Amino acid sequence: MKTLTITFVLMAIYILGFATDEKTIKSDLKNVTVFPGSAQLFRSGSFSISSGITELVFENVSPFVDPKSIQAKGAGSYVILDVQFRVKQPEPALPVYNNILPPKILSEIKFLQDSLADVSFELEAIRSKIDVLNLEKTLLMNNSLVKGSGGDTIPELKATLEFFRVKLNDINTELVKIRKDEYKVSLKQNNMQIRLNDLLAYNSQVLPTVQPQVPIYQIVVTVSAEAAVSGSMDINYMVNNAGWAPSYDLRANGSDQPMQLIYKANVWQNTGENWDNVKLKLSTITPTANNVKPYLPVFYLGYYTAPAYLRTDSEKRDRAYAADDFSARELAASGSPSTAPADYAYNYTSAVQTLTNVEFDIKLSYSVPSDGKSHMVPVQNKEIPTTYYHYIVPKIESQAFLVAKLTDWETMDLLPGNANIYFDGTFIGETMINPNTLEDTMELALGRDRSIVINRKKLKDEVNSKIIGSYRTKVISYEISIKNNKAVAANIIVQDQIPVSQDQDIKVELVDGGKAEVDEGMGLLTWKYKLLSKESKKHVFTYNVVYDKNKPVASVY
Repeated sequence: MKTLTITFVLMAIYILGFATDEKTIKSDLKNVTVFPGSAQLFRSGSFSISSGITELVFENVSPFVDPKSIQAKGAGSYVILDVQFRVKQPEPALPVYNNILPPKILSEIKFLQDSLADVSFELEAIRSKIDVLNLEKTLLMNNSLVKGSGGDTIPELKATLEFFRVKLNDINTELVKIRKDEYKVSLKQNNMQIRLNDLLAYNSQVLPTVQPQVPIYQIVVTVSAEAAVSGSMDINYMVNNAGWAPSYDLRANGSDQPMQLIYKANVWQNTGENWDNVKLKLSTITPTANNVKPYLPVFYLGYYTAPAYLRTDSEKRDRAYAADDFSARELAASGSPSTAPADYAYNYTSAVQTLTNVEFDIKLSYSVPSDGKSHMVPVQNKEIPTTYYHYIVPKIESQAFLVAKLTDWETMDLLPGNANIYFDGTFIGETMINPNTLEDTMELALGRDRSIVINRKKLKDEVNSKIIGSYRTKVISYEISIKNNKAVAANIIVQDQIPVSQDQDIKVELVDGGKAEVDEGMGLLTWKYKLLSKESKKHVFTYNVVYDKNKPVASVY
């Protein structure tokens, strides 16, 4: 009861918002469990705190954290009060201006300022000259001699006018010259001022340095301690934008060797956290799937009643490992290098079957950056019991297909995925592995084998001379020849067919099946046997077709 009371008191203090200390913990991401569409991250960190309530802050976590999934546990004499996901908005950063101008620019500014002072004095002198000339011109025009008097003689008047004409021309010529000088000096002053303004505005021409501000994503664990304490804290949380998908390599080194199934995981993540040198665990479970037990309601049955439908006025008016990787056995057999062969990463994985899924514990450490790209992680490599046979359908294909039949593949806990097929070191093609099938064997086509020679020819096509009523009988025979040119024996499955009638007036009868297994419903003939090296075998089968002689038959071959 005493412990319960203390806990309530601590919670009350926290909720009422009394001052709390905040301490940022430096944590390490050590383990990651990757699911098909998400991931669980495990972080650890240590700390020292004083007595009272403290918020332990794990910074720079993924922005895609599922807040409901956060769990925390620790070691030390403290009590965990609360765990929450928090987004901290940083203070807006002020633009940084560089106020220190380069020496060359400072020197040019000083020169321009001095030059502008000189130019202004030069302009003032020019304008003073203009004022003097204008004044002289005004005085000259206002002189009484210009107006003349009644007693002036003609020679005197001529002399006076000549004087004024010469004097005015001199003044006007000098004014034009000085105004040209004024224009040049003013233009020079204007250009110098523009350049000076540009230099003085040098800082504003360069964009200020502004550091991009992004939110800080935190996991905050609130703890309470009665005294100063040092401890450790482990947190784990689920994130989206991560996952893994399986892919496979199927390799066979000959028709007498078991198939190697190499299980690979393509791990990707774009969570905002780099997974550096972490221990990976791959799980087949989907945590986001609906975990509610299904319930079947009562299935009521009754007569169908069309729903009432009220038309609107408008309705009434009108109505879419590819590269060859040699196994250790192959390397040793080649005899080329004397060094021991390198090991493979898939030898460092163990599979653990839990109650609801399978987990692959990858013992090697991996780094998966937050780039959204696929990163291959080897999971398992296992030899699967394999039998091979040559499948022959001479009616359609003149070459035999080598087929591998795999058993005991269910023990590898496979997921649906694409598989690359390699035979004798050559890439054959791709197939799809579907572990959800109920069959206990998996068949893979490994391509054509030209060492099995096949020939199919028609032997008979006769019309019976005896016609019973309006019916005619046609006899068809085929011969299939098969030879094994391989150095070893081959298991052979040959399939051919006879037609199946869909009309009661057409009768098909198998006269001689050539010792084949017959599927009458499908019209299939199947021969299964082992063909020794260099051995040949023939199969002959014959069938009759009885039909109305007055009606054409589509095809009897």
